[in-house]
Amino acid sequence: MKSYRLKKISLPKIAVLATGLAAAILVATMSPQVAHAFPSRAQDCATCHKGSTSTATTAAPSTTSPVAGASYTVAITLAANPTGGNSGYAIVPTTAGTGAANGGNAGALLSYTATMTAPATAGTYSYTVHTNQGSQATGQTGSATYSINVTGGSSTPPVTTTSTPPVTTTSTPPVVGSTNIHGPYAIEAPQCGVCHRAHTAKAPNLLAKASQSTLCFACHDGTGANANVQAQYGLTRPVNNPATREYYSHDAIAPSTHTQSALDEFGGVGNRHSECADCHNSHQATVTATRDSIQTASGWDTTRRLAGVSGVSVVNGAAGAAPAYTFLNGIIPGAATSLVTREYQLCFKCHSGFTTLTSNAGLKPSQYALDKGVELNPANASFHPVEAAGTNATAKMAASLAGTSPYKLWNFTVESTIRCLNCHASSTTPGVAPLPQPGSALAPHTSSNRGILLRNYEDRVLKTTSAAYSAGDFALCYVCHGEAPFSSETATATNFKLHGLHVSKIAGKGSGGTDIDTPGAGQGNAICAECHFRLHSTTNKVGTQVIPGSRLVNFAPNVTPSGTTLSWTSTGTGSGSCTLTCHGKTHSDWTYSP
Repeated sequence: MKSYRLKKISLPKIAVLATGLAAAILVATMSPQVAHAFPSRAQDCATCHKGSTSTATTAAPSTTSPVAGASYTVAITLAANPTGGNSGYAIVPTTAGTGAANGGNAGALLSYTATMTAPATAGTYSYTVHTNQGSQATGQTGSATYSINVTGGSSTPPVTTTSTPPVTTTSTPPVVGSTNIHGPYAIEAPQCGVCHRAHTAKAPNLLAKASQSTLCFACHDGTGANANVQAQYGLTRPVNNPATREYYSHDAIAPSTHTQSALDEFGGVGNRHSECADCHNSHQATVTATRDSIQTASGWDTTRRLAGVSGVSVVNGAAGAAPAYTFLNGIIPGAATSLVTREYQLCFKCHSGFTTLTSNAGLKPSQYALDKGVELNPANASFHPVEAAGTNATAKMAASLAGTSPYKLWNFTVESTIRCLNCHASSTTPGVAPLPQPGSALAPHTSSNRGILLRNYEDRVLKTTSAAYSAGDFALCYVCHGEAPFSSETATATNFKLHGLHVSKIAGKGSGGTDIDTPGAGQGNAICAECHFRLHSTTNKVGTQVIPGSRLVNFAPNVTPSGTTLSWTSTGTGSGSCTLTCHGKTHSDWTYSP
């Protein structure tokens, strides 16, 4: 037996070869359609697909004598390509202008039923049915013919013309198989080179730029796309401060370990990041005339902007219990059960117990990161209605939602569900006519308000002793709720008639500080967060306070017990009692009624 000696190769050359091989493998795995057919026009499939030829194609019309202008079908079969891949067909008329059809690219189908329309003129017509399965390099093509004898209609024979074959050039090939600027394209299409490099990539996923945001901003700066996302990140705002949980952006600009959205990067681990592709799948997302999210009883659905993105679904249990989480990889085409169908499912990928939330150790209660999957469970006593309509369907709640305010944006009802984006979106969201629709493309990229809130909400710093009531302190609340019951101490338009008294008429009544996390703090008018501390739901109340959990009533840390009791009791719609100490005032079973 002969032995052979391999030629020595330098280490740099080996590195180049290894890099090229890795790039080739990644390119192949980035597209779920390694072998495919793109029947975008009726022509001979063998024009582009050069693999092999099969003689097993059949074509059988449902009738050989259709009436002029009538519809008929053609049953098409083709032989399986050993290399697999998507399949397709094209029906080409012998006489131009007498009908054509194409279809496929939806899987490895070996039979199709095509619908044709008989010509309007009587006569005999012949057609060639071309088929293919597989890519341009490995496709297996075939063909079959059939004829029909059209009856009725005009007896004038059709004008016979010959079509001019397309001019073959070496310029940029046409967009293949996509009506969306981001694709998907055939794997060898040059359009891919706008964003990807096979041998000189500068970031994971063969990106042509050093980061996703840099690449995306090349177009999404208002020059190549309608949305100027780069300008949103140029918004004047405080910097994110993780130490105190003060966030003003989903920081897509920061370096991260992101790989691919379809991979489970967050489940059970503390891998927090917010790259563009964590919320958008550029190969699937589209902007259409019907892109607005639509409200359903189980939450708002996803728009085409979120097509193909991954997320987390929940199966809820008892109130306060963690739901069962399921990762949705978002792969299209794929099982329907793998797709994100509700907008909040995208948010739960990072903001629920599905992932490992950052520790609250050493932080104040107002700074805690809490499991939104637990908080928004519709089994809870009260909650903001993201997954289902809320529990307060009283007439006065309906009136509150129908009321007016200087900041009013959304006109919800007691039967409504809401989006996370109806509160968490850019602070530049228009507040004057024409107002945005609640399901429109609201951007949660950046905000000048902490928590990426679309309007200001004071929930950590209490009012000073002489500070007057200001609607701007609660602008976020007034996006949905009317202001009237809160701006006057005599207003009775809510189920708690003393709202106006607390937020506008107790200035100078206390002597504590202004930190809501400090027991006994409070020296001026109250703010909403003192009695509605946890806004998503009352599940994660602070301390041992005794509350029923309804009406989103749960007290902030500055509210202390009266003696040993800190409680609120509802005794009916519009009536109840409080036992607590607030702003230096002791309430010992103080009652109120409509």
